[in-house]
Amino acid sequence: MKLLLIPLALALGTAGPSALAIDLSGTVDVRAVSASSSRSWTRAGLGKLRYDEHNDGLRLGQAILRADAELADTVSATMVIDANDERSGLVDLTEAWLRWNPVPAGPWKTSVRAGVFFPAMSLENDGPGWTPTRTASTSAINSWLGEELRTIGIEASVVRRGRPVDSPHDIGVTVAIHKANDPIGTLLTWRGWSISDRISGVREPLLLTELPVYRPDGPLRRQSRSIHMARELDGRLGYQAAVNYGYSGWLELSAMHYDNRADPLVVHDGQYAWRTRFNHLGARARNGQWEWMMQAMQGYTAMGRPGAAIDFWAAYLMATRHIGPHSVSLRLDRFGATEDDLIPADPNGEQGHALALAYVHQLAPSWSVVAEAVTLSSTRPARLLSGDAARQREHSVTTALRYRF
Repeated sequence: MKLLLIPLALALGTAGPSALAIDLSGTVDVRAVSASSSRSWTRAGLGKLRYDEHNDGLRLGQAILRADAELADTVSATMVIDANDERSGLVDLTEAWLRWNPVPAGPWKTSVRAGVFFPAMSLENDGPGWTPTRTASTSAINSWLGEELRTIGIEASVVRRGRPVDSPHDIGVTVAIHKANDPIGTLLTWRGWSISDRISGVREPLLLTELPVYRPDGPLRRQSRSIHMARELDGRLGYQAAVNYGYSGWLELSAMHYDNRADPLVVHDGQYAWRTRFNHLGARARNGQWEWMMQAMQGYTAMGRPGAAIDFWAAYLMATRHIGPHSVSLRLDRFGATEDDLIPADPNGEQGHALALAYVHQLAPSWSVVAEAVTLSSTRPARLLSGDAARQREHSVTTALRYRF
């Protein structure tokens, strides 16, 4: 990956204006938050919202800068960096890739990219730097993707577009081979699902709450409390494959299978390799001023022998009404995990649901205001180990001012 990122960084960082035209875009999100929640997972707790009573108030939600450069007629480079005031060091890289995008031959369009990037799964995160545009937070599925998952490898896609042949059907296939991301599943198992819009940096450590299972005297004492999601631990390649279908511009369907093929018995420097695989479905439909979208995920992750293992699932349904410069969105989330290991001191099952209501007013082409209320209820027995109630209700109200350029 260093061989891929070094030329990308040189292209974007060292070329002068006469040698290379660089297009800069991004977003800045400043928000006022009022939260009623137990200690947030961003402060090493088991709360499921990004903020709690001790870190709400006036916050920098996102500050994202994306740089795009055309290196040749069919080759481009992209780099995305993100800043938020919860991160040690403030700024981190979130994506960086090189893309080969040849001129289409008839209805067929191909594309290849290599580097670090989000898989093309999210329907909500269609703003600059993989940010949501209809809400302040994202669903449990996309919250987890932003926290723990990045594709670090090579992706190829082929699309047969309908318009060049007067057909309403678009059909595409995407396949990726990747390394690293071996610890994916750690946070989902020991923290559980969340509702957030926080994007983890590639080099950023994520701190787990203190649980008996990985204390110095615990059964999994080799596990560090700090997770480094982008680590390569076992030298094995993982893969993901997706199919997409579109009809006449108003219907989109997608399905994806992901498997990191990690060896769950490998551990280095406090990081276990977690064998994580999941299936994902997505659908979006548009009809006039209305837009509906849904995503569903089911998977399994495990480490060690004996170790930790869960079957996990999540789904959401969101409806959005667009009225000129205004939009109103309602999102219903359900999520859960079933314990699948034999360590009594490590209860990782949970059940929960969340409801989000959001309003967006586009003040000007670059400026918008977002107001959102989220209520979440979940039951997680592991909270008893920290002296908290297993069942909790959490709430947050957010008002954000967004500037996009």
